[in-house]
Amino acid sequence: MSDHIEDQPLTLHLRPDVRARLDAEADVSHQPAAEIATAAIENYIESQNEKRAQLVNAMAAAEEGVFISGEKMAAWISSWGTENELPEPEPDIILEPRQSRSPQ
Repeated sequence: MSDHIEDQPLTLHLRPDVRARLDAEADVSHQPAAEIATAAIENYIESQNEKRAQLVNAMAAAEEGVFISGEKMAAWISSWGTENELPEPEPDIILEPRQSRSPQ
């Protein structure tokens, strides 16, 4: 049995402007357009998977009921790049965990 996995063909319908940009990139980079398209698709899928994982983690953190207020976040971000840059803020909003909160 071979370790080589065969590529599967895929037909795409691209707008003419996108196709022109793809062809231009292929010319400049000396790569086949299919190789560039494959890399773009792989990067997109990886990016979407990472976004979903971050969302799941953020939702789990929110379930714990520990948050940093918008005011503290805004002050911290505003201080970036200044002489008086603030340390990362600590959570200042603590709610009961969602599982133990009474129904409203």
